[in-house]
Amino acid sequence: MLLAVESYFHDALRPAVPETVDVATGPSQGPATEVEALVEVCASSFKLALPEGDDLTAQRQPSYFAQVHRWPGNGTTRDFTLPAHAQGQVAEVESPPGRPLRRGDDYSIDGTTLRLYRAPMTANEAVVAFLRGERAEGFLERRRCELKLTVRAWVKAPGNAAPLLSRALAAALAASADLGNLEDEDTFPEESGVRMRLLQPAATLLGVTRTMEAVGTTFFSRAQASFLIRGECEQLISLGTPEPVGIIREVRRDT
Repeated sequence: MLLAVESYFHDALRPAVPETVDVATGPSQGPATEVEALVEVCASSFKLALPEGDDLTAQRQPSYFAQVHRWPGNGTTRDFTLPAHAQGQVAEVESPPGRPLRRGDDYSIDGTTLRLYRAPMTANEAVVAFLRGERAEGFLERRRCELKLTVRAWVKAPGNAAPLLSRALAAALAASADLGNLEDEDTFPEESGVRMRLLQPAATLLGVTRTMEAVGTTFFSRAQASFLIRGECEQLISLGTPEPVGIIREVRRDT
């Protein structure tokens, strides 16, 4: 989940930062001595709230087999057909990814066709459908959670990192005002049976600091902004494999 948050803010900051300045993600390694400026995006912690009482399983619900299907968009197509191997019923639809749609208001289901009332924008991934299948071993659990995010700017002395941070901070604040659901795609639900999502996240700015830091014998001006992100972590653990589903291909009558 940390990587999903970093990737989201990296993509939001990249256009706001000069092309000559790299935008790095992950734990801070600081700038190399030959670098003039650097921006870092680091999600440093992910903490889930414990259920009340002594039972750690108190909030768990029955699990189910799930599938996720994704389609590109060309700006005009509104009908998206589920593949032949799709199993289960469409439970959720997002377009663009992270933005839930409402059935009846935004889309309808006609057999194996998902029909959006408004064509999604052109994108390599424009529509995501989550399918809910048969019951499975495992559990579904949703718990409140929080993440800490830092946006850090470095500029080699005697330069000042504050203007660079201001540009990155403006982009981060704009992105935080429009947060959608985030999925931890590294869990590979089709292979592992595990899916994690951050639902309805909200971010707030905690503070801004700046210092002078030595990297070897070179000094850098460093300015950073700290954010707190809160939301609901969904964990779907589906163990085993779905039962095969037979399809009637032909019916013959013997006479």
